[in-house]
Amino acid sequence: MTKLDSIAPVLFLVMWSSGAVIVKFGLQYSTHWSFLALRAVISLVCISLVLLIAKRFTKMTFTTVTKTELKPVLVAGLMLQILYLAFYISAIGSGMSPGLVTLVLGIQPLITPLLCRQRTDRAQTLLLLIGFAGLCIAIAGGQSLQQIGWSGLMFAVLALFALTLGTIKQAKVSLNSIQAMWFQCLLATSVFTLLSLAQGWHVEWNGKLIFSVLWMSIVGSVGAVLLLMYMVKRDSSDKVSVLFYAVPMLTYLFDHLLFGTTLTAVTLVGMVIVACSIVLYRRQTSVIREYDNSSVASQNSR
Repeated sequence: MTKLDSIAPVLFLVMWSSGAVIVKFGLQYSTHWSFLALRAVISLVCISLVLLIAKRFTKMTFTTVTKTELKPVLVAGLMLQILYLAFYISAIGSGMSPGLVTLVLGIQPLITPLLCRQRTDRAQTLLLLIGFAGLCIAIAGGQSLQQIGWSGLMFAVLALFALTLGTIKQAKVSLNSIQAMWFQCLLATSVFTLLSLAQGWHVEWNGKLIFSVLWMSIVGSVGAVLLLMYMVKRDSSDKVSVLFYAVPMLTYLFDHLLFGTTLTAVTLVGMVIVACSIVLYRRQTSVIREYDNSSVASQNSR
């Protein structure tokens, strides 16, 4: 295991969970589509620079992309870079609180093994259910919960499926992660620019908007998604997706630090339950994988 393997989950959670709070700044001064278009353009510029630097100063191999290789890249990009972000921001824009949106997204670890048809034992299933229960306890302990509207709930559910399917599709991408990210950012830039122009461009430039867009572009999109690609290649899809249990918890922490939102005792209890379930689930998955590998090795030696 490399050093990056150890710190990647922590870095990813900080980058990903910060988005729900940071995006509040930007949406006050721009329309949804204008904000997403700005984020996509800056992300494309950033990943282009990363690609050029990688080609010039590293030993990474970048091959000519075939249509067969490009198709799963674009499908995953459609899910992660376009549909997920569009539905997620639409859910928040409809008036649904970021905490409740991330609660819906927290169901992802429960449906990922089903969609992947991955084997889970009773202990893993129990840990997933305990983790979701802890998530519900933490969200229920919040003092700023807003009433769930049908439109917000619909967008949150659509974001959930886009994120889940995108994570699964990304695991099947064989192309270099930086190359794949470049094509996905190009696709997102094209789509969101056309949508923003069709819906009417509206941006009020100020420090908060610039900070929000830069954070979402460089940290939330390029940095977090590259880490997600890396972890998906190194781990199974269900093991990576269980990290999303911690996103609502960190979102509340960021909300507390930036906006002074009070953290109740009930919320803190839920956080502890979620954290324990994540740690135990990851250990259980590692044990099962090691057991399967040893079984295969013993059979091959016969």
